[in-house]
Amino acid sequence: MPHMNSRPLEGQPSHKHAPPGIPVPTRNNASSQMRPAFQASAQPPATGPDEIDTHVYPVVPRPASPGALSRFKDKVAAAQHKTRLATLETIKTPSLPSSPSGGTFSWRKVAILLPLLLIVLFHALSLGGAQFAGPQGWASLLGDPVSANNPDLLHTINKQLQTNQKNQQHVSITPQQYIDTILHNMTIEQKIGQMMLVQFTGATYASDISTMVSQYGVGAVLIFYANGNIIDKGQLKGLIQQMQSNSTIPMAVSIDQEGGYVDRLAQLDGMRPSAATIGASNDPAKAKAAGQQDAQDLLSYGINMNLAPVVDVDTLPYSEMHTDQRTFGTTPEQVTQMAGAYLDGLQAGGKVVGTLKHFPGLGRSATDPHFAIPQITASKSELEQVDWAPYRALIKQNKVQSIMVTHEILDAIDPTQPSTLSPKVIKNILRDEFGFKGVIMTDSLTMKGITNYVSQSQAAALAIAAGCDLLMGASSASQVTSMIEGIKQALHDGTITQQHIDDSVRRILLMKYQMGLLALPKN
Repeated sequence: MPHMNSRPLEGQPSHKHAPPGIPVPTRNNASSQMRPAFQASAQPPATGPDEIDTHVYPVVPRPASPGALSRFKDKVAAAQHKTRLATLETIKTPSLPSSPSGGTFSWRKVAILLPLLLIVLFHALSLGGAQFAGPQGWASLLGDPVSANNPDLLHTINKQLQTNQKNQQHVSITPQQYIDTILHNMTIEQKIGQMMLVQFTGATYASDISTMVSQYGVGAVLIFYANGNIIDKGQLKGLIQQMQSNSTIPMAVSIDQEGGYVDRLAQLDGMRPSAATIGASNDPAKAKAAGQQDAQDLLSYGINMNLAPVVDVDTLPYSEMHTDQRTFGTTPEQVTQMAGAYLDGLQAGGKVVGTLKHFPGLGRSATDPHFAIPQITASKSELEQVDWAPYRALIKQNKVQSIMVTHEILDAIDPTQPSTLSPKVIKNILRDEFGFKGVIMTDSLTMKGITNYVSQSQAAALAIAAGCDLLMGASSASQVTSMIEGIKQALHDGTITQQHIDDSVRRILLMKYQMGLLALPKN
């Protein structure tokens, strides 16, 4: 993700603050072009107060005879008796709604509805206030299929597998068999939930993130300083623990921790060097040590996925990658060596995975996809020799578990749509030509580089059809709902297939197994 160090939700950037004393390496020139980016309300009429007759009419009493007074008392007593009898049968009260026929509810109807109300109240209390108050709170009580999530999924599967292993001695299950078993027992909603990488506002486990984790079973979450997620060490660690404890399948907890301008944990752990500073040293040992330090920092909070390193090759002196010192160098050889060493250090402990970004490459782009869609005019030969060389080399070295695809137009590959939505870029290049079998995630689907083309819900389905696994961008439960409905509609229309979903979730679960988040059940 382009850094936007203080970027709020929806992919909208704000001002960054440069740390002092970071050298800027010399860069080479290249060309890049920018493709130009792509409501009446009616107010209800004002109404004044009703006009009221305020005239007071005096009442003039007149004397009554003794007989008339006696008859009047009898009538009053009879009327009171009749009223008491009627009250026992039917009660009119302003606190009970009227029936469609204009009458009132009888005690019999109240007796039927009251137990139902008590059941709803009981479930609300068991859910907890935050979850019940969320956008899908009532739907969760009434069995809305969109938010169906089984919190006992892994426990049930593990118990069954342990029973099978006891009955069949000397039989062990492989990681692939375990993942396939989980996949087989998941609903379509749970599978789609695993494909969501969401963000949220605030420093606590509040209503929106609770709904996304507990009801939608999202597979990954982004920790972001600009969203107010990071206050202090104890708060951040506690927040992540609470999210994980409420997740059916352990989540990939991600962060952009590149160092330099993109240092999300600077106020907690101090500034870390930028990729440009590390690259300028030409010392792979320093790059590896930086990766080890980042892994140690992230694990102390429970973060297990770093959206780094950047492997863009810096070929344009006025690109964001150059001005923000986010790349390791100006040649594919330097970037491959230094980013590979950093990745070795980051992933050495097997608990944190890195993510190469931003494929197909932002090193020659002067346009930030937060604002518009970059258009890359380089030939395929140029892209293969420079921009894609680090990806191909590191994939061949079997070091890569995750790659982020950003939003840009490649004239030489697919001039019709952004790379994030293009099967020609993702399937043909990353999967087929490079042989990458790991997880492919999108850059945020809320950026203008995408939303100028399609809606977020449409983008989610098209990204899956193109070959993406993790969908970044949703920042509220309502946006998750919209994306899930868009994906289910695409399944219905045939734009994507069940096989698309299963393949993506299988890759995500395998990555989680390799991260130590999923453990094989013990006999």
